[in-house]
Amino acid sequence: MFRTMEVIRICARRSGPSVLQFYRRFSVVPFAQQKLSPELLAPRGSRSLEQPAPEKLAIGPADELAAEDELLDNRKNVPNLKLAELLKDVPRTKLARRADDGGERKKQPPKPTHKKTAIEKDTLQILQHRYQDPCESEERYDKVLKLRYTILQSNDDRYRDLMALIGSRKYREREKRLVLEGRRLIMDGCAAGLHLEAVVTSDLRLLADLRMKPKPKDCPYFLVTRQTMMEWSSLTTSPGLIGIFAEPPNLADVIARNAAGSKRLPLTVVCDNIREPNNLGSVIRSCAAVSAQEIVLLKGCAHPWDLKCLRGGAGAHFRVPIYGPKELYQLPEHTRTSSMFVIADNKRKNDEREGFLWRHYDRIDYGSADHVVLVIGGETYGVSDDIRKLVHQLTQATDGQLPDRKFLAHIPLANGVESLNTASALSIILYQMRRSLLAMEET
Repeated sequence: MFRTMEVIRICARRSGPSVLQFYRRFSVVPFAQQKLSPELLAPRGSRSLEQPAPEKLAIGPADELAAEDELLDNRKNVPNLKLAELLKDVPRTKLARRADDGGERKKQPPKPTHKKTAIEKDTLQILQHRYQDPCESEERYDKVLKLRYTILQSNDDRYRDLMALIGSRKYREREKRLVLEGRRLIMDGCAAGLHLEAVVTSDLRLLADLRMKPKPKDCPYFLVTRQTMMEWSSLTTSPGLIGIFAEPPNLADVIARNAAGSKRLPLTVVCDNIREPNNLGSVIRSCAAVSAQEIVLLKGCAHPWDLKCLRGGAGAHFRVPIYGPKELYQLPEHTRTSSMFVIADNKRKNDEREGFLWRHYDRIDYGSADHVVLVIGGETYGVSDDIRKLVHQLTQATDGQLPDRKFLAHIPLANGVESLNTASALSIILYQMRRSLLAMEET
């Protein structure tokens, strides 16, 4: 400290006040920057009795930003300074809500506030400058598309509601809403008879591709930025369209109406440990394509109404009954006394534990049973041994009275390929079952 002061004195004697100001501006010693002045550093006997007026420094925009950053960095040294609490006090412009009593708003009791410190007041002022959105949502009309849309801003309550619906499955289940992303899924949802409540897009030209007949009435259209759409989307490349649908009161009626023209096969598909939503969506799509009777999801599978699973299903969720996720002990509710159990598993060759017969998938007589239960597992873990034990218990009472009813279906592979994708393996077995069951019905 004393050496630094001595160096400053020498520089002041030799070079005058200009070098001293330069040193004070770029010195790394904080004490000399904040506390010392040219009068204190002047030689003894040369100080004037009158104090000169302080110089006014011009502060530019860069200095203001630096001061804000310094203030926000200093919040770490202040105890009990929570930015989340301060953000609640930031005033945001909101659209006037229409109340039921003619526009009058109910007066709410004032919230208890605590006395803010100086650093909290300064930080709150900076937060107001940085995070407040002065723009309001604006309604416009497009003459080409002949529709009215709303340019949605982040300070609108509808913006936060849409963000919660798209981002949280629990919130969608509570509000009884479905979210479909992409033009094809939205059109499939409308074709299935679902009620479209809102459409969100980042480009008005994409709305021209929504050729829905008839057009839904009282359906608002919202326009958001491309960045917002990318943040809300569950895909790497967002299609730019998101549809919000009301969950039907009875999904079974919707499925029965959509599958009225196809005959159901006596086939139940049980999914075990399929944790990838895209694979589960493809499985549901294949089951709907062969017109399976139902799909049962055991606990541990991905959720069937996940956004990625809905996209992988391509509208098949509204064409085949889906039950679950269920516990393993609830599986007998979806079987019959004379059901045939087939497990698709390529882990071990000639594996005949628990009385299962190892067969190639195309050498099993699926038409010999009144009902077939096909169990397929995920690519990583496959079908669990607990399912084998349960099937063994279900068929143990009638062993010897009925023909063989427990099979382990094997798909032969070449070129050193160990396994197939879950949806691909299921499709191969399903269409072999369909051919056998339809041939049995014709004879």
